[in-house]
Amino acid sequence: MAKFNEEIIQKCVDWICENGLIDYGGAKLIDFCNVMGIGKSTYYRWMENETFGTAIKKAKEDFKNGLERNVVSSLARSAIGYEYEEVRTEYQDVNGKPQIKRQIKTKKNVEPNVGAGIFLLTNLAPDRWKNKQNTEHSGEVSTGLTVVVKNQEEADLIKQLKEH
Repeated sequence: MAKFNEEIIQKCVDWICENGLIDYGGAKLIDFCNVMGIGKSTYYRWMENETFGTAIKKAKEDFKNGLERNVVSSLARSAIGYEYEEVRTEYQDVNGKPQIKRQIKTKKNVEPNVGAGIFLLTNLAPDRWKNKQNTEHSGEVSTGLTVVVKNQEEADLIKQLKEH
């Protein structure tokens, strides 16, 4: 069983920064506890310690920020397109052991994704890139409604509204 000290706190923080914990697609609590050699009840008891609790929350936030950076980077690459090298390896059996027969390297091109580009631009710079249409209209608009006036006060009010 792990003993609570600065070293174990740092080990927990490092692991969560890399793997996450519960939120944002991170690891499950049971997996974290197994790696750290603690039980769930120990984790919850340690979370009551301000130093540990704050460190874990910051590590979760660091994981989230790293995940966000990776997603934005992948989205940007998808929006502008990219190239990569694909390597296929063929093996042959030599005395019961696999041995490389040949490797085929192929350059692959991924075309830009217009949808990813639109999404990225409208979210990164919404003041310059809007995914909507504005329609302006000038002049009178007829609603097709007929207004029945019952007294002079209503008639005066309608007259004032039309003048403005």
